[in-house]
Amino acid sequence: MIGITAVIATLLLALLATPASAQQAPANSDAPKTLEPIPCENRPGEGPEMVLIAPGRFWMGSADAEAGRDNDEGPRHEVTIVRPFALARCETTRGEFRKFIDETGYETDAERGGGCYATDAEGKKYEQQKTANWRDPGFPQTDLHPVVCVSWNDARVYARWLSLRTGQTYRLPTEAEWEYAARAGSTQSRFWGDDPNAACDYANGADRSAAAKFANWTVADCDDKIVFTAASGSYRRNAWGLSDMLGNVWEWTEDCWHDTYAGAPDDGSAWREANSSDCARRVLRGGSWNIKPQNLRSANRLRNLADAANVLVGIRLARTP
Repeated sequence: MIGITAVIATLLLALLATPASAQQAPANSDAPKTLEPIPCENRPGEGPEMVLIAPGRFWMGSADAEAGRDNDEGPRHEVTIVRPFALARCETTRGEFRKFIDETGYETDAERGGGCYATDAEGKKYEQQKTANWRDPGFPQTDLHPVVCVSWNDARVYARWLSLRTGQTYRLPTEAEWEYAARAGSTQSRFWGDDPNAACDYANGADRSAAAKFANWTVADCDDKIVFTAASGSYRRNAWGLSDMLGNVWEWTEDCWHDTYAGAPDDGSAWREANSSDCARRVLRGGSWNIKPQNLRSANRLRNLADAANVLVGIRLARTP
């Protein structure tokens, strides 16, 4: 007889499904480490293509011996994702965000404030630039590229608008959900393995093309011919079919910042005010187009102010029943 828990889980997965746009993450341990790239569609106002993520257990954070590890990635701890959820296969595109702006007249934090943080001409420092925002971050983009210069506040308003427009419940993923999905069953430092110099097939990080423009950068020994953002879905996907989980742009999560995982939830929920959190700052995951190869890892974390915008930061949405 099928247990009631299994029945409920099955029903929840069915509720998450959108027949034209959703696929379920493979549950078996024999799934390949990576899948062929699939370009991401621009789906303004419709909601992104979603991948259904089944519940499961994983080790969150990095082992003490992992190359490039920071103290904020520990202590490594086991987390059980207790409920299924859906995660966008792709980062939110500029075209999708544009639809939101056009319909609502919303002004982003960067547009209302001092602008977006961007690199100087030599790539040596990031400073707030008044003229930089999601419309023009200072480098070429099309509507198929991930939107950047969006704050945590902006991302939450966008998710709310899309929820009201579609009747689905969109939100930011929790940090634990994000890492569980990024690893896609892998226990190595990256979903493709441990070699940072193999990144150019799988992720948009700093490489030889970046070094040609920014000579002082530490880069991977490979070349994908991209310096700034790449069109969403340009690289090989992880084993659960998700694109750009590492590299391209950092992605906001729901969680408040904590300096370590001491006392972190073990059920996949968002970690908010408890345990000396800093909720003025929110957790970013995934890395970006400028990231050093040793930092382009599934466990790597970053924080930023909730109202801050940066050319390295974008959005990936989650969905619940």
